[in-house]
Amino acid sequence: MTAPPLVLFDLDDTLCDYSGARTGRLRTAYGDAFAAAGIRDVDLDAVIAESLEIHPHGSHHFPALLARHGMSDAELAQQAQRWYLGNRFRGLALFSDAQSVLAQVRALPGVRGVGLITNGPADVQRDKIDLLGLWSEVDFAVISGEVGVEKPDPVIFHEALRRGNVDSANAIYIGDSPEFDMEGARAAEIRRIWMNRAGIPWPLNTPAPELETRTLSNIPAILASM
Repeated sequence: MTAPPLVLFDLDDTLCDYSGARTGRLRTAYGDAFAAAGIRDVDLDAVIAESLEIHPHGSHHFPALLARHGMSDAELAQQAQRWYLGNRFRGLALFSDAQSVLAQVRALPGVRGVGLITNGPADVQRDKIDLLGLWSEVDFAVISGEVGVEKPDPVIFHEALRRGNVDSANAIYIGDSPEFDMEGARAAEIRRIWMNRAGIPWPLNTPAPELETRTLSNIPAILASM
């Protein structure tokens, strides 16, 4: 048995802990603002959860959110927003097994290429890949901000197949998001491995992925057994 010729990975929350870094940034931005305003009795975890519910990636809602939690000083809210935006990559790191897994996957019999498919602005995602040292580990990255479509649109997956010079039957995609990663790969007729770190049941009313794992470390063995 050999692995598929093209192995495709999502980036955020599959190879790197984007959510953990984002929560840490929110905790610092909001915590420092509340401390500067002398507000001591706020439930910071609840504020972070509310912020993520309003917009998981943006910061335009910071002033209104902080005002609802007792902060009347608009300048402090704006400082929190500026700090958050100015420290975009603070705390961002690969999962501890990511680099080893990528090297193992590349070495598997049958694998001819390894690529990334990631949503986000081109400059942000390229800087992120630079920071994480991933360019030496992959053959290409398909970034939504460059190709003009985002996951789950199958077009972005078709572009990855084109760059990898294979058809959908000779590729596999690993990602964490049911909606964006797994549904996009399904629409493109690419086999899927769901990175289900939390071990939750499949949440959508669509066919579940063919394979799933709770840790990246299992990926080389899964691929080798295909």
